[in-house]
Amino acid sequence: MGKSSLRVRTMQRLQEEGIACAEIDITAIGTHDVTPDQWYAGVIDSLVKSLKLDNNFDLKSWWRAQRLLPSLQRLGKFIEEEMLTSIPKKIVIFVDEIDSVLSLSFSTEDFFALIRGCYNKRADNLEYKRLTFCLLGVATPSDLIQDKQRTPFNIGQAIELKGFAVDEAEPLATGLVGKVSNPQAKLQEVLEWTGGQPFLTQKLCQFILDDRESLSVEELVRSRIIQNWQSQDDPEHLRTIRDRIFSNKQPADLLLELYEKILRKREIEEDNSPGQIELRLSGLVVKQNGKLKVYNRIYEFVFDSSWVNQALANLRPYANELAAWLESNRQNKSHLLHGQNLRQAQAWAEHKQLLVEDYQFLYASQELSTRKQQRLVSVLAPIILISVLGFSYWYSLKKPPVVNQNPKPRETITVQPISVLLSEGERTLFGGSENPSRVQAFKAFQDKNYTLAVEYFKKARQALSYDPELQIYYNNAKAYQQGNPLTLAMVLPDTNKEAGISKELLRGVAQAQDTFNSSGGGNQRFLNIVIANDGSDQAQAQKVAGELIKNQNIIGVIGHYTSTNSQSTLPQYESADIAMISPGSTSTSLNSKVFFRTVLSTKVDANKLADYASQHGYKKVVIFYNPGDVYSNDVKKEFENSFKKKNGEVIFTKDLADASLDTSAEISNIKEKNADAVVLFPNTELTSVALAIARAQGSQKLPLLGGNALYNQDTLKSEAFEGLVISVDWFAQEQNSIKFAEEAKGMWGGQISWRTATAYDATKAFITAISMSNNPTHQTVLENLKSPNFNVPANETSGYSLHFDEKGDRQQQPVLVKVVKGSDGLFKFEQVK
Repeated sequence: MGKSSLRVRTMQRLQEEGIACAEIDITAIGTHDVTPDQWYAGVIDSLVKSLKLDNNFDLKSWWRAQRLLPSLQRLGKFIEEEMLTSIPKKIVIFVDEIDSVLSLSFSTEDFFALIRGCYNKRADNLEYKRLTFCLLGVATPSDLIQDKQRTPFNIGQAIELKGFAVDEAEPLATGLVGKVSNPQAKLQEVLEWTGGQPFLTQKLCQFILDDRESLSVEELVRSRIIQNWQSQDDPEHLRTIRDRIFSNKQPADLLLELYEKILRKREIEEDNSPGQIELRLSGLVVKQNGKLKVYNRIYEFVFDSSWVNQALANLRPYANELAAWLESNRQNKSHLLHGQNLRQAQAWAEHKQLLVEDYQFLYASQELSTRKQQRLVSVLAPIILISVLGFSYWYSLKKPPVVNQNPKPRETITVQPISVLLSEGERTLFGGSENPSRVQAFKAFQDKNYTLAVEYFKKARQALSYDPELQIYYNNAKAYQQGNPLTLAMVLPDTNKEAGISKELLRGVAQAQDTFNSSGGGNQRFLNIVIANDGSDQAQAQKVAGELIKNQNIIGVIGHYTSTNSQSTLPQYESADIAMISPGSTSTSLNSKVFFRTVLSTKVDANKLADYASQHGYKKVVIFYNPGDVYSNDVKKEFENSFKKKNGEVIFTKDLADASLDTSAEISNIKEKNADAVVLFPNTELTSVALAIARAQGSQKLPLLGGNALYNQDTLKSEAFEGLVISVDWFAQEQNSIKFAEEAKGMWGGQISWRTATAYDATKAFITAISMSNNPTHQTVLENLKSPNFNVPANETSGYSLHFDEKGDRQQQPVLVKVVKGSDGLFKFEQVK
């Protein structure tokens, strides 16, 4: 950002006003093979020379005379007894490149503590009021003093350097006079590419002056900066940004994932998290109006999604094993991962956009590991059975008779206490850094001090205004404060691995709850939400369901999200006559007197997709799906049946979960058989394999059709999915959805997903059923949902009126959307008219 140039100019102006200025350049002192004594002596030497004290001060003799003192104390003694006494006027000490101290072999926390000490001494020694320090560099206060046992570096005023505004860059336009016809317009074009970044702005202006071919600004940017940027980056700028990402104390893969999110969404909410701070310090992103965005268009093109994907691939912890496996043409299984190494690799790869070979390698490793476990069980099972039977027979002969023995209860091991899977306001179900007010709110809620809980939740929301979990807990505390709340449960998938999806669902519930409670509730009773985490695991889902049906206050359940978990828990809810409205389970195999859904069934979506295929002349298709997943298997079956009725032919189907799947070979086979389209029905866990298939098509792409598991922002990251058509339940730009989408955007600070819409509608369905009774119970709520008179009008939903058929299915037509490239070069979903 040109901070050193700014320092020089500031020193000149201060000196003109009669203020003494000194400069300490940390890099000039050195950071490698420097001892503490040498470093502190270098600091004093810089002060002596900058302030011209060398005529009356001999550093060598003075340093030797203080040899009994520690280095830091010598510096403090010099400041007080030599510098302040020799210079009677105001002194400003500029400490440049402070981030360089982070690479020293010893801690310099004492140095910054000394600076803080000089500030504190102003109260007792007026001489210190003449002394000011100015620290320049790429660091945060927490970087300077990291020891949690010490007082943090909490003094002074932070000055964040920003890029050139148009009026600030105006002097540069003067330099373009005579070279271009309209200097102001040309400068504006420069700023549109650089975002006002000082170095790039001046560099690009120099390129314009040197240009003899009359190239446009864009042509100059692409040819002189973006193309082959690593070799053209002189003086070094882009490489400095890159190196800071990879040399950061924050893990590089986490910073890259965060940056990729900003790149994809264009901007995200600024929350001052360590990762966001490090990205801002790198210069790659900038804060504007409470949002983080990529600093400029040049950075967007240089550090694009392809660069991120390759950078992540270079960080893979299994690089050597993958290289050896590929070298063996994927034949040598000894290079595959297993055990702890495999689990660590899978955890690292989760939610990342990697290369095709990464996914193939990990799936091959998982498949081999599964087969080994199955073989081990088949070998050991007979041996264990024989051993157990033999021991039992021997023990029955040897054991003495026991009279009136009271058998001890069996010892059980609880994998995870049920208490941590449920919350009304006692705890968060998500990870992440704590907010002090939120911690106090949890404590107050646990103590049933709801007035205090409301106060603390309100304070916490000021810092985390877009957190739906916090919004729900705030309304829950107010509901208990009001008394006799109406209680629903919201069951989320894994709030750790699928935190994004869980938050999307919670936004819909929170918005509906807030609207209901803000309007006075029902008969002055407010809505209270119990949030539960089923962990995307059938056993945990059943444990959660068992706990929910014990709670006599719960009159309905929103969830579960996946068809598999809904199927496994339905018998429990049915036995308790508790209605369950799922915002995400689409399988047609779900059937119960208590089951409803606000998402459309796979049959409806599959029929819509089959109609599209038939109308566009697709006679022969190939289907990729996961036969082991309830949703994937169901949508494949429904599409196949509907497509065949329209005289279509499914040439063959392929298992996405097959680790030996060779995507390139499959695409060649598909084209040889003259298929008209490729149909992708992955479950959520296998969307990365669907991407690998799309990429394998290359430039000669067949049309792509897909299930709604692909209706997410990750699909828009890759050009391989361009042209993909999906049948979806809700689309923000669809005419009926626009009003709700805009309201939700205002509440949550950004565009929402279909999950938010279906969760909102599920909550509104319960609210309507509750309002149909004077004293609602879980029995009356269920009866009202099944009533032929039940209906939620369109102006109270996410866009369409809501009523259920006799099977509990929502009566609505889906929307077809296609992945297209926008005018800004980014991919987006667009409605198929």
